Amino acid sequence: MKIAIVSKLWEATSPDSTGGTGAAVGYLVKELRHRGHNVTLFATSDSMADGELVSSVSSHNFRLQYSETQEFFNIASAFDRQRSFDIIHCHNEFKSLFFGAASNTPSLHTVRYGEFFSDELKVFNSFKHLNFVGISQAVRDMLPDLNWQGVVHNGLDLKRFPYLEQKEDYLLFLARLSPQKGPDAAIRIAKKLGKRLVLAGKRSERDSEYLHKMVDPYIDGDRIKYLGEVDFSAKTELLSRAACLLHPIICPEAFGMTIIEAMACGTPVVSYRPGAIGEIIIDNKTGFIVDSEEEMAGAIGRLSEIKSVDCRQQVENNFTVARMADGYEKIYQSIIN
Repeated sequence: MKIAIVSKLWEATSPDSTGGTGAAVGYLVKELRHRGHNVTLFATSDSMADGELVSSVSSHNFRLQYSETQEFFNIASAFDRQRSFDIIHCHNEFKSLFFGAASNTPSLHTVRYGEFFSDELKVFNSFKHLNFVGISQAVRDMLPDLNWQGVVHNGLDLKRFPYLEQKEDYLLFLARLSPQKGPDAAIRIAKKLGKRLVLAGKRSERDSEYLHKMVDPYIDGDRIKYLGEVDFSAKTELLSRAACLLHPIICPEAFGMTIIEAMACGTPVVSYRPGAIGEIIIDNKTGFIVDSEEEMAGAIGRLSEIKSVDCRQQVENNFTVARMADGYEKIYQSIIN
């Protein structure tokens, strides 16, 4: 098949990406090309280059220069070439719908987030006849009236994630340092238990007031460390050695790439419940699903009950890149036919 993949511009699209969408779409592009499909990727200029990459976007500090105008230009560049493709697969939420509705080439729109503003919901409902796929059943349930073609979970290349059973005595928070992700909760829990905590993830200027008040005063470089945004190698090192991954997210989680990355390393996850968490973590087997800081602290005391091999097996059975590509191939063929 001749497939256009239109990615987001927040980060590079590559299996090594520091962002969840960039990594998941990067794995998909690589696997589809490996299977012999002719794939054209529309993404930032520092995205994976083992095939045709189309980009008019500078990769330098793009998150700091981000504008939706650039997103629309990127999407438009794919649909301008619609006659070259059998299908155009978009990962841009509602933004790609305006183009898909006017295209003669069929399009597929993956919904990758779990919070929707009222204006965004209006756009989804206006173009609900287009083809949609969710990265979780939870996402699909949030927008029940769309023309869903299926659910395809994100997947990983397990060979890239080291499996370790012997863990070190630190808790890990690996996410954007924003109120929605809950780094302040991770800090309170670690301090309550007297545990070391490592925080890793990007920061945003718009969250500066929150960070200045709720996070920065507690980072001491010893018991509470902040490493900034780490690359792929450092990320897998942290995940494989951590006692557990803390995931105190308070907004609906569309999927959670770091959760399957942790489990692939044999590391359990302790997470709040919203969104797709119950589709990914097997409660009391690959981690713990909790509803409060008190429960999260209690779950950390039960980590010895979790077997690393069960964490790894959960990813092997359900969240591989092969399984993800199988799902999308089936949907592509159905739409084209």
